[in-house]
Amino acid sequence: MKKIVICIVLFTFILGHSQTVFQDNFNSYTVNTQLSGQGTWTNNSSNGGTGSCTGALCTNSKVLTPGFSYLNYGTSSNSLQLLTDTDGCGSLFTPVTSGDMYVGFMINVSSAVTSPNDFFRVNNGSFITTTFRVFIKLITGNTFVIGISKGGSGNAIVYTTNLYAINQDHLLILKYSQMAGASDDQLNLYVNPVIANGVPATPDATTNSGTDQSGSVDRLVFRQNTTSTPSGRAGLVSVAKSWTGLIFPTMALTDFSKEKFSINTSEAKNGLLQINSIDNVENAQLSIYNIDGKLMENKSVSLIDSSNTIAINPMSSNGVYIVLISANGENYNQKVVVK
Repeated sequence: MKKIVICIVLFTFILGHSQTVFQDNFNSYTVNTQLSGQGTWTNNSSNGGTGSCTGALCTNSKVLTPGFSYLNYGTSSNSLQLLTDTDGCGSLFTPVTSGDMYVGFMINVSSAVTSPNDFFRVNNGSFITTTFRVFIKLITGNTFVIGISKGGSGNAIVYTTNLYAINQDHLLILKYSQMAGASDDQLNLYVNPVIANGVPATPDATTNSGTDQSGSVDRLVFRQNTTSTPSGRAGLVSVAKSWTGLIFPTMALTDFSKEKFSINTSEAKNGLLQINSIDNVENAQLSIYNIDGKLMENKSVSLIDSSNTIAINPMSSNGVYIVLISANGENYNQKVVVK
């Protein structure tokens, strides 16, 4: 006999924010002021940054407007200035010691070079032990490719086959998987993915080449103290242990009271969802996600009776699903475990 366990939790928790390690949208920071010293960000290499700039015309990286927005990922009003020959900036986060970790951020590249150094690093325990790196390589005057490598600086760089446009917003998500061996960790890059579809089946670039430098991954840095990194902006930085944990919480919406609805999933495997409603709610949006964040159902419904039977795509597989009802700027959420 199948068992249905239902509990009500906050939407941000349901969609994986319990797996969130670090997030920053820069919204609370002072614009046109250096990022170092705001929030947890610092130029100090022992606390995440890259140390003092070594160039001749160093300028500290500032917080800028505008920010970024990406469907189902996040929205911000501010961003981080990317410059060459600049004092880079980084932040510590809670160490990830095993399994998968995801790192997401947005970029808008205004200029780049054909022989780049890495502009973004995630490190393990110190500023000199690099777990993986990201590169921007100019291909034409208007396009670039994105490269990734893991471990030390001698490891191979793998670039995307797709070209990306200068002066456009792009979301980068990196998945780093710590394996048991000394040279088998896996690094995948996904560029501009559809967040609601979960982890794409095929990465835009992937590598497991070279010796691993992982174990207690605990800091990230936008490295800019060289003349061969890109200029532009970055933002919406997120680190998590799951794909959905990367998603920034939506603060603009309020929640329906938890007594507003109850959901019966006894016929969910047969394509029917029973929604009991205290009040009439017309023109509601019903969405159902699996635990990986993939959108399984999205339709308009009217909940005008105390008991409403809604036809849905069958929840054919055992597991966790998230039911979201949205109407008039309010949300209601339930996590459903189907066994």
